[in-house]
Amino acid sequence: MNVFLRLFGFLSAIILVISSASVPLACADDLADGWKNESQAGIVTTSGNSDTSTVSAAQTTSYRVGLNFWQFSARHMYQKNSDVVSAKSWSIGLRYERELSELFSLFAAETVEGDRFKDLKQSYSTDIGAKYRIAKTETLDWSTEAGYRFTRENISQLSRTLHYARLFTSLEKKWNASFSTRYYIEVFPNFTNSKDWKANTELSLSAVLSSIFSVKSAYLIRYDNEPNAPGLRSADKSFTTALVAKF
Repeated sequence: MNVFLRLFGFLSAIILVISSASVPLACADDLADGWKNESQAGIVTTSGNSDTSTVSAAQTTSYRVGLNFWQFSARHMYQKNSDVVSAKSWSIGLRYERELSELFSLFAAETVEGDRFKDLKQSYSTDIGAKYRIAKTETLDWSTEAGYRFTRENISQLSRTLHYARLFTSLEKKWNASFSTRYYIEVFPNFTNSKDWKANTELSLSAVLSSIFSVKSAYLIRYDNEPNAPGLRSADKSFTTALVAKF
């Protein structure tokens, strides 16, 4: 657990140095009222000596009016190898955010998810917390969040409730008009069982194809220090390439 907390602090310090010369001003496009949508889909199929198919999809729809911001998100990943399902996970989420100033906001969120191969039938998570925007310019976006998470999990042997803290930071850098990168890390210290902590981290690269479409490649690690069943691995890793549409 201490390793991830140190990593979180180290990365935050690096990002602070990078962004120290940037004035944290919000961009007009991000504050405009109305709807925004981002959809992404990736499909990989192989045949011959091995027959595999992988489908990944994600959807984010947001709506802003004044100082109020709502966001709906969903994702699904399905993989089959020679007619045997080898990966299947999904999640849906709803988040409400209220801006108190240009830099500071409060949020509440609800997420439902499942992962067949992590022995997770359903997980219901409620988040409350605060967001602080450290830098927002035309080329750099850095924000950090801290809050509390209440989770109810249904796994094969039992149902349980868990209490977490949530620490999150995200840095997005636009290198030029057609290429950008994003990195985030979030850590969940567990108040119910200190050994059962979790962490997620992802690095992604995006290349613009047109005013609407882009290609995104991402490497995601989801870590669970105490998996739900014996024999399961702590770390799930995935590399995806997807077509993204923003409008």
